[in-house]
Amino acid sequence: MEAGGDVFWSLFNEFNIWAAIVFAIVMVWLFYNTLKFRSSDNKSLEFESDEFIPGVFPKENDNLKMELTWTIVPFILIVYLTYIAWGPIDEMWSSDPDAHEISMTGNQWYWDIDCDPLRDTAEAPESSVEMENRSATMFYNDNGILICEITTIEVEGQIKPLLRVKADESYGFLLYSNDVTHAPFFLDWGLKEDTQPGMETRLYYTPSMDEIGSSLLMCTEYCGKDHGYMTAVVEVFE
Repeated sequence: MEAGGDVFWSLFNEFNIWAAIVFAIVMVWLFYNTLKFRSSDNKSLEFESDEFIPGVFPKENDNLKMELTWTIVPFILIVYLTYIAWGPIDEMWSSDPDAHEISMTGNQWYWDIDCDPLRDTAEAPESSVEMENRSATMFYNDNGILICEITTIEVEGQIKPLLRVKADESYGFLLYSNDVTHAPFFLDWGLKEDTQPGMETRLYYTPSMDEIGSSLLMCTEYCGKDHGYMTAVVEVFE
């Protein structure tokens, strides 16, 4: 299973290709100059200029064309890679008005997750208020199909939240923090976003059928002594 979505894997592969190309060019140029300008065994090094000053590059060896090439070409490549990297940002931040909202609040050092952020509020849709079998851990759509469930699971001897979401359903994660900065990282989806105290941030994603299965949710912003244990499990079901 290749989790993370096509846009992430495409970007990952392209970055690797360009990294390999740049590495090859640098290595070839390095070895070429190492061999071409090496000292002969029986020949002492002599400087052509009698005005040689240590630490000052000889003007006769200056090559403006090479300097411009070495500056402009990497600059163009960096701009291009930055441009294509905007794709995943659009995947995460583009608002979807039809997405089912899930609230996720960071605390030191656990995640509080709710399938129904509008539960028991005036803004709650009528359908969700009157839904049969509605509980604190499950949410059904208008057709009575389960699209979100919160249970628990044991991870390395500790009880952690288990968030179950349905494949091919759009989800909007409403992110909050009750204390310090946290950063939920959906490991197999390749998504993460900071959440700040007193601020709501959002993350949108539609898990695919290829991502059915369980993956880890971590905190990737250091938040105290138990930061490394601030985990949960996300399961995509069919």
